[in-house]
Amino acid sequence: MATSKPQIPADIVDSVSKRWPERASAWLDNAPDELAQICQRYEGRYVRTFHARYGFVVEVETPRGPLVLKSTPDPHGIDQAEVSRSLSRIGVGPHIYKILQTPVSVWTVASRVLPGDPLNGRAVSLDRLAPVFRKMRDQKSENDRLPSLAAWLRARLDDENLSDLAPGRSQAPHSERQQATAILEDLGSGVSDMVCHGDASSRNILLGPDEQLVLIDPRGINGDVCYDVAVAAWKTANGDPPQDRAAQLARLVGVDTERVRAWLVVANTARV
Repeated sequence: MATSKPQIPADIVDSVSKRWPERASAWLDNAPDELAQICQRYEGRYVRTFHARYGFVVEVETPRGPLVLKSTPDPHGIDQAEVSRSLSRIGVGPHIYKILQTPVSVWTVASRVLPGDPLNGRAVSLDRLAPVFRKMRDQKSENDRLPSLAAWLRARLDDENLSDLAPGRSQAPHSERQQATAILEDLGSGVSDMVCHGDASSRNILLGPDEQLVLIDPRGINGDVCYDVAVAAWKTANGDPPQDRAAQLARLVGVDTERVRAWLVVANTARV
C-alpha cells in the first residue's frame, strides 16, 4: 500500500522550533521521510494528521488495522515512549507495537484508540476515572533510570521565569512556591519509583472501546499515582471544587486522600 508524504503542520513547526531550536531543523527535514519509511514497513496508507503540541502524530491504515505513528524531537522522547509502553502493559494505554529511535526523533507505533475522542475539558464522572488509576496503583516502574516527578516539579517551582504556562495563567508568587516546595519535599521522600503518567489532563484522556478511558502522551518520569489522581480530578472538574473532587477520586481509587490533596497543591502552584 502506497502512502503520500504529509507535511508537519505549521503550528507544530512553530512550537517545536521555539522549544528545541537546536533540534528542530533536522527533525523537520527528516520526519516526513521517516514516516514514509515506517508506513512502507507496515504497509500503511496515510489517513490523517492529529492535532498535537510538540509532535508529528498521524493515523495510518494497515492490513492489521489502524495505527497511530508519533514522532517527537523531544530529548526525553525515549523516556515518554517507555512510560507509554508501561501504561499499555497495565491496560490503561493504547498497545505499543514498536518504539523506534532515529538520529533526530523517537517514534512510537501504537494501536488506534476508537472512537478516540479526547475529553478536552469536558466534565468526567469520577466513577469512570477511578478504574484507570486503580489499575495503576501499586505498579512499580520497570525503568529506575527515568527522571522523577519530584525533580520535574521542583524545577518548575524553582524557575523564577517560568514560561511554560497555560493561556491566562501567571507564575505563582515566590512565597507560595516556597510553601509548595516544602510540601514537595515531604511527598518526594515517599513513593517515587512507581508508574506515573505525569500529565493526566483531559486532553490526554481518550474515550476508548465500551466507554472505557485511555491515557495517552505521558511524561517520561517515575512518580506516584496519587499525583495522577490529583491532576485528573482537577483537570476534568469543569467547575467542581478541585480539592473535594480529588479527595472523592482518591477514595474510589483506594489511595491516601491527604496525599492526593497535597499533590494537588503542588501541581497547582507549579502551574502544570
